[in-house]
Amino acid sequence: MKPSISDVQEYLSLEPLTTRIQTHQRYSEFPEDVERTVQQAVSLSEDADLLDVGCGTGAFLRNLAQRGHRGRLVGLDTSPAAVHALHDVAGVSAQLGNAMGLPYDAAAFDVVTARHMLYHVPNVRRALAECRRVLRSEGVFAAVVNRPGTTPQVSALVAELVTSAGIDIPVVPNSRVNSDNLPEMIASTFGAVAVHQYDNALVFDRPEPVIAFAAAQLSFYGVEPDSALRPELTRAIGAKVRAWFASEVGPWRDPKGYVVCTARQGQQG
Repeated sequence: MKPSISDVQEYLSLEPLTTRIQTHQRYSEFPEDVERTVQQAVSLSEDADLLDVGCGTGAFLRNLAQRGHRGRLVGLDTSPAAVHALHDVAGVSAQLGNAMGLPYDAAAFDVVTARHMLYHVPNVRRALAECRRVLRSEGVFAAVVNRPGTTPQVSALVAELVTSAGIDIPVVPNSRVNSDNLPEMIASTFGAVAVHQYDNALVFDRPEPVIAFAAAQLSFYGVEPDSALRPELTRAIGAKVRAWFASEVGPWRDPKGYVVCTARQGQQG
């Protein structure tokens, strides 16, 4: 398998990311609020200075600011679109940067979060060391990653069609870093880690959201955003999904799950 495509290419537009997030928000079998889960996992106080590494759409920091968070809120991302998404949010600062070389002084934050982004980082252990470096004494780190094999039916569909199109599938991010291997990496950096597991499923009663969700993952399977094959593959996804709904009884149900891993600065195993 070839290396994954550049994250700069994948996140030139935040539309696919937004589609994936909204799909989980709207079609999860049980109510799911990852942002709230992270806040609870770190016992976030209103005065905490927080760095969100890989801030994505910016919704996490934007919501905190709108709720009156008094501490410093900082977002970092390799995507100019992600940084721009926060440029006019009062109480939040955002800048371009890399998780493997955080552009902040040591002991600058009370909380550092890395939500659904470590699988994009070439050297995860180096990024974890950087997160520890910028944490204050007793500061808390939290990372969110998926469980292996999340949404297997959608994943198998996309992989089948991409392979049929003659595309060499890269290493899919979730297979690099997930709930199986991240806790050990965090423990080796921080000394101790707590793992909070959440299981759920995506449930669809019609084809359109399945098609949108599957198409929003094409970049992870080697189909670059500007690829001439993308429209053709999206149509193929649509045909397959509509055929499934025409022949099967019951909703499309795809199991999924994620973990929130937390660690405290200075805590030993």
